[in-house]
Amino acid sequence: MSSNYDDLTKLYGNTYKWKPKYLSKSIMFGKITAAFQESRQLIKRSLEKYIIFSSGTKQLTLTKRMVVLLCQQAESRVEQLKSLEPHSEEGLVATIEYKKIQVQLHFTPEKITLHEDCLEGELRLLKPPQFEAESIVYRYLIAGWTTFLGGKLPNGALPKEVRIENNKVYYTLPRNQLQLLDDLFHSLENGSALMTNLKEGDLTIETSVALSWNNFKLQNLLQLLNLK
Repeated sequence: MSSNYDDLTKLYGNTYKWKPKYLSKSIMFGKITAAFQESRQLIKRSLEKYIIFSSGTKQLTLTKRMVVLLCQQAESRVEQLKSLEPHSEEGLVATIEYKKIQVQLHFTPEKITLHEDCLEGELRLLKPPQFEAESIVYRYLIAGWTTFLGGKLPNGALPKEVRIENNKVYYTLPRNQLQLLDDLFHSLENGSALMTNLKEGDLTIETSVALSWNNFKLQNLLQLLNLK
């Protein structure tokens, strides 16, 4: 065939051999693009009850409805975690059973720092335990918090990197095992910090850079919340 089909037959002449095929591909691409955009809009509407977010901002909020749902998932996956629920004013209240004794821990998440292979976080105890708790109780607490963040505990293994200092609980977890954080913040650079604040059941997360809905893995979020 001559170059560019004789310059596309001087653009408009005798185009019956190529124009329909070209237009068909263009129309098909347009339909696929429109369907994809419509699908994302439907997913966004499905998540509106669970995530409050405006594109271009540095803050998103997981609503109380979503927090309660994540708490219930944590309860079902950590045997020693008898209950995990939002406090009416601030933070979460965890009830952990150890040696047939139930320990209540009232805490709030404060910070999560993302690294290449792991993340480091800290929780603040809002009230001291009713009696002195052994360190393993805090490992159960972090196990519950891990599942809250969408993580799975292989063979029921407890997190090992847990440190208690005064009213702070510090922990280190593998980054690639926490689905919730990956679905929301996989685009953030290593070293990024997430500042967290949990008031009246709503978990607000602030980032150092502005995000958009395109940064989120919306389909995965639906699966995490069992909405699909």
